[in-house]
Amino acid sequence: MKNKILVVKKISLKLTLVYAFVFSLVIITLNGSVLYGVRYFLTKQAVRQVSDTSRYISTRIEELERKNVNLKNEDLLQEINPREAVYVKITDSEGKMISISPRWNKDFSFQNSSEKVLKIEKQEKHLVYKSNSIKINNKLFVLTVVKDMEYEYHFLKLLLIMVAISNVLGIIIAVLSGMFVSKKMLTPIDKITKTAQSVSIQGLNKRIEVNAADDELSRLARTFNEMIERLQKSFESQNKFVSDASHELRTPISVIQGYINLLDRWGKEDKEVLQKAINIIKNETANMTNLIEKLLFLARGDNNSLKLEKEIFDLNTLIDEVVKESSVIAPKLNIASERNDKIIIYADFRLIKQALRALVDNSIKYTQEEGEIKINSYRRLGEAEITIEDSGIGISEEEIPNLFNRFYRVDKARSKKTGGSGLGLAIVKHIIDRHCGKICIESDFGKGTKVTINLPAKV
Repeated sequence: MKNKILVVKKISLKLTLVYAFVFSLVIITLNGSVLYGVRYFLTKQAVRQVSDTSRYISTRIEELERKNVNLKNEDLLQEINPREAVYVKITDSEGKMISISPRWNKDFSFQNSSEKVLKIEKQEKHLVYKSNSIKINNKLFVLTVVKDMEYEYHFLKLLLIMVAISNVLGIIIAVLSGMFVSKKMLTPIDKITKTAQSVSIQGLNKRIEVNAADDELSRLARTFNEMIERLQKSFESQNKFVSDASHELRTPISVIQGYINLLDRWGKEDKEVLQKAINIIKNETANMTNLIEKLLFLARGDNNSLKLEKEIFDLNTLIDEVVKESSVIAPKLNIASERNDKIIIYADFRLIKQALRALVDNSIKYTQEEGEIKINSYRRLGEAEITIEDSGIGISEEEIPNLFNRFYRVDKARSKKTGGSGLGLAIVKHIIDRHCGKICIESDFGKGTKVTINLPAKV
């Protein structure tokens, strides 16, 4: 019990960890993608802003120079919004200042970047700049445009903290929800385990509660219930079989024991008693031997140790043989074959003959003198159909469904008189089933019985 509970807990832990890992991976990847996307967008925006500002001021310088306007007298930076943290410095070829933003940081130092926009990230400074030379009318100007991304990176840091918090909360939620989901998923398995542990020979009537949902666990529970039900039926059938077999064997043993006691008392002096006792003991021994052989046959069939020795043969030859042998056994009955088609089948000759002989023997036992027994065969769409029809006493309709049950007798007193054990038809049914055939019985009480067998034919 402890081992199985540990296994369930381990499975629950594995499901929780897998669920938490997958969920955490998704949320971390998603948040990381958002953070990277925002950073990429802000950087691109800053680069575009620096490029646009540099292009605008370059154009203004060209316009003013062509008009021979003194650049120092013009406010070239009036269009720049100081809130955007974009700073501009314009110098001539000698490094003299022409124009500079009020908030220009003297610590800024940049190399000529030609037409490219470059980034600087050091000492907690995040700058985007462009420094290029402008040559107009043989005059050289150096234009430097800088975008300070301090506010953007403050926003990114705040966003990073929020993302980290959401990741931690997400992982916690993933673990808790994983524990809840795995526990809920494994509850039916735990019930199945407990039910399986409680099932015993005395408790085969226990079943697992099945949910209405048609999911994998519900199907597993239903399959388990069906398995227990099959075990229960098999065990009950086995119990009944053993009980019936014991009862059947008890009768001849009791008879033999009784006559042995009779011999012990008077058999030594009375030869008539001795002979009668010996005859009855022989008869009961033969009956008991026959019963044991039938029981062993069914037992071998139940554990699949009964091997079929199949061969190809003419069915009509077998039926002719059965008709001749049966006519010798019961000469006062009219046993014949009105139609016997030539059909080749692939089957166990000995067992098929045993089945036919058993059916004919039943007809002989319950058909009065001068009665008829007809054994016919027909070819039916790839099948061989055999019919055994008699004019005997017949069987009532309510008895027919039970005829193939082991130890079942229609009339126990009559069966004992004719030497029936109630196993003959069960053996016949088993033989036909092993040959993938079918057997059915039709009977009209007081008029006769007809048995029909269908077997696969060899084309």
